[in-house]
Amino acid sequence: MKIQIKFISLVSVLATAFSVNAVQRDITVTADIDPTVDVTLADGSPLPSSIAMQYLPGKGLAAHKENIKFWSNTPDRALNVSLANTPSLTDANGANPIPLSVSVNGKTLSTTATSLAYATTFPSGIANGSSTMPLVISQTTPGVVSEAGTYTGIVSLVVTQATAGNL
Repeated sequence: MKIQIKFISLVSVLATAFSVNAVQRDITVTADIDPTVDVTLADGSPLPSSIAMQYLPGKGLAAHKENIKFWSNTPDRALNVSLANTPSLTDANGANPIPLSVSVNGKTLSTTATSLAYATTFPSGIANGSSTMPLVISQTTPGVVSEAGTYTGIVSLVVTQATAGNL
């Protein structure tokens, strides 16, 4: 009987010792999936969800550049790239707009689609993504901003595959 009590006590002490320092952390994982096209940084990592443009007194906003790659699952289609809306920065009150320009590989983007030909975009095929291209976000008309403050805005890139007839 004494052995059973000692054994039960030992088991309960060990069980308590292992559970005292336990912790559980839950991580929610999400993914936005489009099985046809995507755009990433040149190293394959996601585009940043935000960037900080530097203001240079007397000059205006310094252009922000990221090297990107396009990805496609169709080995013979051009890509159409456009902006969802005309981008600009505004102050906290939604006033004092600063128009922005966005370009990919030297082509200025607008709300009208710009075609990137398959042969020049994917010179080595689709397995490793497109060739590396510069994405540049800049102040449309560089110059002094007269109102101080924190300015924000959204640049929304829209990438689609061209239809079969548009290679």
